[in-house]
Amino acid sequence: MKWTARIEPTGNELADLHTTAFDRVAHLYDGQDPHKLETYEARANRIAPLFTQEHRAALVAALRPHLEAIGASGAALDRLEQLRDARAVAVVTGQQAGLFTGPLYAIYKALSAVGLAERLTRELQRPVVPIFWVASEDHDWAEVNHAYVLDAQDGVQRIQWPRDPQAHQMVYHHALLQEDVDAVIQEAYRVVPEGPMKSEVLRMFRAAWTAGDSLSMWFARVMAELFQSFGLVMLDPCLPALRALVRPVWRTAMERVDDVQAALEAAYADVQAMGVEPAVVRDRENATLFYVQDGKRFVLETDGPGRLRVRGAGLSKPVEVWQQIAEESPDAFSSNVLLRPVVQDFLLPTLAYVGGPAEIAYHALSRAVFHVHGRELPPLLLRQRMTWYPASVLRNMAKWHVDAARLTGPTDLVSPRLKDLGFASIQAELERMREETVRRWDDFAARIGELGPQVRTMATAQADRELAGIRKLESKVRRLFEQRHEAALQQLRHIERWLWTDGHAQERRLSPLNMLVRHGVEWVAQLPAWGDYPNVGTFYHVEDGQAE
Repeated sequence: MKWTARIEPTGNELADLHTTAFDRVAHLYDGQDPHKLETYEARANRIAPLFTQEHRAALVAALRPHLEAIGASGAALDRLEQLRDARAVAVVTGQQAGLFTGPLYAIYKALSAVGLAERLTRELQRPVVPIFWVASEDHDWAEVNHAYVLDAQDGVQRIQWPRDPQAHQMVYHHALLQEDVDAVIQEAYRVVPEGPMKSEVLRMFRAAWTAGDSLSMWFARVMAELFQSFGLVMLDPCLPALRALVRPVWRTAMERVDDVQAALEAAYADVQAMGVEPAVVRDRENATLFYVQDGKRFVLETDGPGRLRVRGAGLSKPVEVWQQIAEESPDAFSSNVLLRPVVQDFLLPTLAYVGGPAEIAYHALSRAVFHVHGRELPPLLLRQRMTWYPASVLRNMAKWHVDAARLTGPTDLVSPRLKDLGFASIQAELERMREETVRRWDDFAARIGELGPQVRTMATAQADRELAGIRKLESKVRRLFEQRHEAALQQLRHIERWLWTDGHAQERRLSPLNMLVRHGVEWVAQLPAWGDYPNVGTFYHVEDGQAE
C-alpha cells in the first residue's frame, strides 16, 4: 500500500478551530495545545504523580484478567504492565462497541492512539501506553446494532442485529444469543462479496464470540485479534474492579451537583459566545450520572436541595443515601457524556485523548465538569481520518479520468457520463414535453375560464397528472439507457459507492468487512499509525496496490 496525507477540515466548526486556530479556542480547552511537545511534557509531569502505586497496581490487577479473557497479545499485556511504572502515562481513545467493529473509524481511532503513544514514548522518554476505552455503558442500541457493507454489485447492504434489548439496557449487561450471532454471520456470508480471506475472516469473527458475551465483549475480542502486534490495551469501564476505583467521582458528582450545573452554565455560554452551537443539548437537572438497575441505566437528576431522583421512576433519596449506595455498590452508577472523560482521567494517567470531531467539540463543555472535580482537560487530538482506495477503484478512476480532487465530497459521476453518452438530448426532449404540457393546459384554462374558477383548478390537476406521467417515462427511459451502457456506469458507481457510501464518507459508513475479506486481518497492520501531532487534522488517502 501507499498513501498520501493532507490536512483537511472536518466540517465541525469547533473541532476545526481547535485544529487550525487553537489560540482562538484555547480558553475552552484549558490551554492544552496539542501541537506542541511542551504541552505533553508538562502534562506528563503534572499527572503521573497523581496516581499512587496502590492505584496503579489495582488498575493493572483489574485489567489483566480482562485482557487474558479477550485473548490479548503478549504485547498488550506487556504494555499494561508498564502502567505500574510511576512515570507511565496513557494515550486514550475509545468508541462504542459496534457490530463487526462498526464504521471504519473505530479502527482508525485505535491506530491513532498507537501511533501517538509510540512517538511520545520516544520523545518524552517515558512509557506511554495506548488504551482503547470500549463504551460498554452506552444504552443506545440503535447506534451499534448494524453494519454497512458493499455487496458484489456495489449495493449498500445493512447487516442488522435480529432483535433489540429492552429500553435503557446497557450494552455491557446484555448477553447476546447464539442464534442471533449466527444469524448476522450468515448474513455477512450472504452479502459480502467473495474474497481470498472471506471464510477465514468470518470464522475469526464467529470464533471471537463466546456464550454469555455481550456485544462489548465480542467487540473487544475482535479488536484484540486485529491489533495483536500493536500492544493496544482494551479497557472496559464497566468491569466491577474498575468501577471500585472511581468511587470518588461518583461521590463528588452527587455532592457538588449544583456547582457542576453552575459551571456548565458558564461553559455553554463560552461556547455560544464563539458563535457555535454546543455539541450536547443542555439539561439543567441532569446530575451527569445514571443510576443502574438490573442492567438498565436511568438519568439521575436533581430533586430539590440535597436530593437526587431517578428520572421517570419517582425514586428520590437524599444525596447522602445515594453516596452510601455508591460506596457499597459503585457499579450501580454510570457517567453521562460530559462526566465520562472525568471518570477516564481519575482511572488513567491520561496524557492525551484522541477523538473524533464531535468529541473534541463536547470536551469544551466537559471542561466545566473537570474543574469541579479538581482536574483540567487533557490535550485533545483529532483522530486520523482515512479513505481507502481499492485497486479496482483506482483502475476505474484512471480509465474514466476521475481525479481524486473531485472526490472530496459526495459526487455524482453517473449523470455527467449519461450526458456525454447522449442522454442529454433525451432529457431536452422530455423537458420540451413538460413545457408543452404546461402551456397547453394554461391556454385551455384561459380560453374557457368564463365557465368558472373551477376550470383553472381542473386544468392544473390534469397538467400535474401528465407531468407525473412524464416523470415516470423519464425514469423508465433512463433505466433503459443505463442498461445499454451498464458496464461503464457500473464502473463509475463502483467509485462512488466505495468512496462515498450512501453519500457518507467511507470511514463513517462502511465496516471493515469489505477490506478484511480481501486482505485478511493483516490489512490493519499495513495501515499508517498516525503520530504526527504537530499536524493535527491529517486525512490519509490510502491506495491498495494489490492486483485483483
